[in-house]
Amino acid sequence: TGKSLLAVEFGKHVISNGGVLLTGKFDQLQQGKPFSALASAFNQFCDSVLCNRGLDLVRQKVAHQLDCVLGSDAYYLTKLIPNLTAILGLNIRCSYHDENCVDAQKRLQWLLCEFVQVISTSFAAPVTLFLDDLQWADPASIAAVKHLLLAVNPTSQDAHFFFLGCYRKGETDGGAICDSIIPSINVILDCMCEETVNTMVSETLCLLPRLTRALSSAIYHKTKGNPLFVTRLMMSLCRDGLLRPSLRRRRWEWDKEKILCQKLPDDVAEFLSNTIVALPDDVKPTLRMLSCFGASVSSSFVKTLERAPGKTLIDSMDAAVAEGLLDKIDDHYRFSHDRIQEAAYNMMDVLDRCKFHFSYGMALASLLEDEEDGFIFTKVTQLNLAGPEAVEDERQYAIVANHNLRAGKKAMEMSDFEAAYTYFDNGITFLRKKHWEEHYSLSLELFDLAAKCALANGDIISMKLLSQQVMRKAQSFEDTLNVMYCITNYMAYSSELPESIEKSLDILSRLGIELRGRDLSVEVCVNETKDLLSTYTYDELLNMRRMTDSTMIMAMKFLSALMARMAQIMPNSAPHVAQQIIRLSLSHGMSPASPLGFVHLGSYIAKLGDISGGYNYVKLARSLLDKLGSRVAGEVICLHAQVVSYVEPLQATLEYYDEGYAAAMVSGDIFQATVDLFFGYISIFFAGVKLQTTREKGAEDSVLKLIGIDDEPKHASAEEESIFATNNSVKTTRCFQKLYTSFMFRLYDDAKANAENFLACIASSAWTNLFVNQSFYTFYFGLVSFWAARSSRDGEQWYERGNKSKLALRKWAETSQWTFENKWYLLEAEEAFCNSNFDDAKLYYEKAVTSAKTHKFVHEEALACELAAYFYLEIGEVNKAVEYCLLAHEKYQEWGAMGKCTSLFKFVGGVMRQG
Repeated sequence: TGKSLLAVEFGKHVISNGGVLLTGKFDQLQQGKPFSALASAFNQFCDSVLCNRGLDLVRQKVAHQLDCVLGSDAYYLTKLIPNLTAILGLNIRCSYHDENCVDAQKRLQWLLCEFVQVISTSFAAPVTLFLDDLQWADPASIAAVKHLLLAVNPTSQDAHFFFLGCYRKGETDGGAICDSIIPSINVILDCMCEETVNTMVSETLCLLPRLTRALSSAIYHKTKGNPLFVTRLMMSLCRDGLLRPSLRRRRWEWDKEKILCQKLPDDVAEFLSNTIVALPDDVKPTLRMLSCFGASVSSSFVKTLERAPGKTLIDSMDAAVAEGLLDKIDDHYRFSHDRIQEAAYNMMDVLDRCKFHFSYGMALASLLEDEEDGFIFTKVTQLNLAGPEAVEDERQYAIVANHNLRAGKKAMEMSDFEAAYTYFDNGITFLRKKHWEEHYSLSLELFDLAAKCALANGDIISMKLLSQQVMRKAQSFEDTLNVMYCITNYMAYSSELPESIEKSLDILSRLGIELRGRDLSVEVCVNETKDLLSTYTYDELLNMRRMTDSTMIMAMKFLSALMARMAQIMPNSAPHVAQQIIRLSLSHGMSPASPLGFVHLGSYIAKLGDISGGYNYVKLARSLLDKLGSRVAGEVICLHAQVVSYVEPLQATLEYYDEGYAAAMVSGDIFQATVDLFFGYISIFFAGVKLQTTREKGAEDSVLKLIGIDDEPKHASAEEESIFATNNSVKTTRCFQKLYTSFMFRLYDDAKANAENFLACIASSAWTNLFVNQSFYTFYFGLVSFWAARSSRDGEQWYERGNKSKLALRKWAETSQWTFENKWYLLEAEEAFCNSNFDDAKLYYEKAVTSAKTHKFVHEEALACELAAYFYLEIGEVNKAVEYCLLAHEKYQEWGAMGKCTSLFKFVGGVMRQG
């Protein structure tokens, strides 16, 4: 009845029009099951694909696309969607598992978005997700649905995802799942008016509305138009003979007066309770028992339940089906309406209910102990609903706490840390006063994991209280490491980076890893590290044993987190952390943090000038990453791509950033994913990819201006200005954008002023890593410098700056002729122009044009032609200048820089008029 029926009818419309429908239902008594409705919806979809032989080709396509998009990371989805394993047809396992809570939540959200995209693509149809009873939705499911809505943007023209949700008004705000995210349509189903009730009765009895008006009026008077109440009352009237078919009149007939005189409760819940009371004695307890497990149960679970009390339930359940209180759909028994389930549940006394929950929970625990535990959440939820007061034997306290520990770990595997925390918290409540003495290991693990989940859920007070308890009761310093890791992470998330770093240094010092007091320069530290590695071959490092010491594994986690934090505020100290990661890897074996140490070492070596040496170490880091796996894979791949860009063709490195972004998202590292996107965008732009494609990746002011869309500069907001003032990296990027735009549009005064500002930013930057954007910065700063050297009074200073840039590009061209040769030639030409060495200038301009063309840098081929045109115009060879200018115009047009073409066209027109 009501909202759910409306949604079902809508689902039929979706399917009939070729769409894909996923359906799930939340349940008040199954809130402990992670992502209960979402998991059910996707799992049922996978089951339908497996069972329908006509979809074999689609199944293969889904499997292939998931393998291409997710690879082994599909493992995390199979924990939530078991049937997906059969679709993929592989024994999927995770190459690396680290239940970092904050990241894992975001990871699962991203994986679900990718899965929806794959479903839509494979079926060439939009996907509709229908979730019923949102008022019982768990926070993790709400967050996942919100992320789906944000990621697929249902309001866009290319939308392939539609969300439909139903919730009961007034209990909890189920509508909040999308109200604050996207424009949505709310359909409110109130009780029916008297006219609508008459229409319903008329159609049900196949009589004209005027004939049923008296009956419908009586029904409306009794039910106030509640759809469920109307339906159940009509069934009750039929059962009592007050509404009956007449063979003589060949129609339905009724006794209005008797119906009006019938005493009925005002509330539908009480009416349903009375209906259940009237059932046979063997049916009532069965309904009450089923109500304790939620709105529906599978036939297989019913068979398991029959083993617990040792009596048959199916006959009683079939009798309830005949009464219309249960529905049997496929292999599931479901209450016809959730109000019926609530009525059956509320008929039990509270104490009896607790005893029932506990006895069935313990019975299920013993029955399923040695079997594949597919009902772990069901049995533990029953025990938790009963509470510690229901325990009859002292030994059961620890048993139930251990069951909660197992359920919490499984919930963590499914990335639902709200549910996991609830299980751990319940496990703690079942512990008795002397639990630290009597059950130390169990207590430590429950408190450790509860603190980790509390941090993920933003419950900082609980995280601190749990951590304090562990630090007071721990039998060794090593036993406090997990909660200390939570505390240092919290400090970092709270923008207390210096405090987080100091805390981490203290912890590492107590583990015998001393990082303070090492005032060596970056170069000396890097050389020390190279000496450490000098006795190992590439194969020896790659095939080194795995780290097994749990304390050292935790130390590596602290070091990898410390690396990221130091890089932000004290980058000159970061090489010492990389050195320690490598030292521990050599002495204790490789861990998932090891690739991070090697990729940073390679980046430092390359920054110090040894590109080839750095290249070898970042390649080793990638090989280690492929072998070991790591939650910092996005960072490793990104840093690897930076150095590789100085050796391999720039265009060939673009795919690395997409790979790094996907790896970061799979790890749930949103910050690193953004970094990968940023460097990917920069590389796409300077690789000469068509500007329209670049714009789709992200539109900066300079790109829009080149395309010809945005001529007016945008003014930064107060918040943006604050970021520029405090974050030197962001400020440097902004200054370069201004320098680049003013140079490309030949705004000399602006270009010179922006170059001065950019130089000031660079002077205050202390990055020890080599980044790909540094080469582009150097190139365009050099071009501006030579331009200023020819046009300003302080030309000698600008000339020295330009020469320094030229020498850097010449050195980089030695390791990557493909990427840097044309840039070096163009700077040589500009320098020769400054020195009035016109023959050399002509030669190098031509070389720059040819090299850019050969190496597929169409935008730099255009730039070389443009600067050559200015040179020839300056020395009086106007025809040659026009020739190069027209060629530049053609290449800018090929690049998609129509705004630049317009600017250049005006220049050519001016030259032609002068000529």
